[in-house]
Amino acid sequence: MEDTLLVGDSVVVQRWPKPVVVREDLIVFPYPLDPHEDYVKRIVGVSGDRLRIANKILYRNGSPVIESYAIHKTTYVDAYRDNFPSQPNTPLQSPAQDMLTLHVVHDEVVVPAGKYFVMGDNRDDSLDSRYFGFVDAATVLGKPILIYNSIDLPTSDTLKPQRRGRGRWNRLFRILR
Repeated sequence: MEDTLLVGDSVVVQRWPKPVVVREDLIVFPYPLDPHEDYVKRIVGVSGDRLRIANKILYRNGSPVIESYAIHKTTYVDAYRDNFPSQPNTPLQSPAQDMLTLHVVHDEVVVPAGKYFVMGDNRDDSLDSRYFGFVDAATVLGKPILIYNSIDLPTSDTLKPQRRGRGRWNRLFRILR
């Protein structure tokens, strides 16, 4: 999720009442491969959505998605990561293998009922649904609503005023300053 969140940032998570989440929301959930670790990712697909990535551009239900929050830091195109779904060029966990085997129709991943497809904003360096599969909606812990105790908060308005610079997080950051 770098640069939306940085390593060491602390966040307040709305857990109760259980928030309604929609596409493009950030969610907190137990990492599917180690439930003792919490992850923060962005929902890019909900039940019934058809997803594919072509040359780093996300397509949902056949249309390109405008993602002002997505960051691409590499200049090269990775065959799997940037053209998804495709033949993996790295070992995948079994839930991701199952996703590719059972939920790809006409070169698109179809999100099943009760699941989310999530991705990190730092698309070129994100361990997300492309690698661990769908997130079960029932496991979502909540939505991050406040960043605090950041190791990179500016000390005045002249230092890094646009540090987060992405949509809702930029507005939230301005409130925190």
